[in-house]
Amino acid sequence: MQSAESLSLSIQDEFSDVPFPSHCGLHAAVAIDDWIEDEEVLKEITEREDYIGEWKNVPIEHLLQCMTALCYLDARGMAFYLPAYMKAIIEEPTAFDKPRCSSAWQVIWTMCPCDDDPELKQYFLDQFTLIHGGKKRVCRKFLEYVATCSAYHEEAREIAQKALAHDFWAIESH
Repeated sequence: MQSAESLSLSIQDEFSDVPFPSHCGLHAAVAIDDWIEDEEVLKEITEREDYIGEWKNVPIEHLLQCMTALCYLDARGMAFYLPAYMKAIIEEPTAFDKPRCSSAWQVIWTMCPCDDDPELKQYFLDQFTLIHGGKKRVCRKFLEYVATCSAYHEEAREIAQKALAHDFWAIESH
């Protein structure tokens, strides 16, 4: 198994060029969950409430406050915030998983394609459009790490195993 430090560096290397999604950040994505759809309002929320800079510097507090945000991000938002979550989960597992309580599973669940519903499967594929090549390989390594690491709650490990069993993560292309 790859070390946490090595995996964290791999994530940083692969996602280093991803720009900030100024149209919709974490807090705006949570607002989408509250039925706010106006693009200008979402952009204002992003400018007012989100950390604007490199993904690797997004405060962990923002990540923890916005655990449902990944469900509502588009491809640009996913490419920016997914590595922030992966890096934080690896570097600070106890912030996401405590005995008998897990929140890491929410991030990992986002990485599970849904074959049962064609619309949800397409939504997943659209969200992960920018995750290919080295980015996809490092996401797979993240899933492998969580699936086999006892620092994570059993539920998180099981969902990581489920994601890894899907063809999307088993092959290089979409």
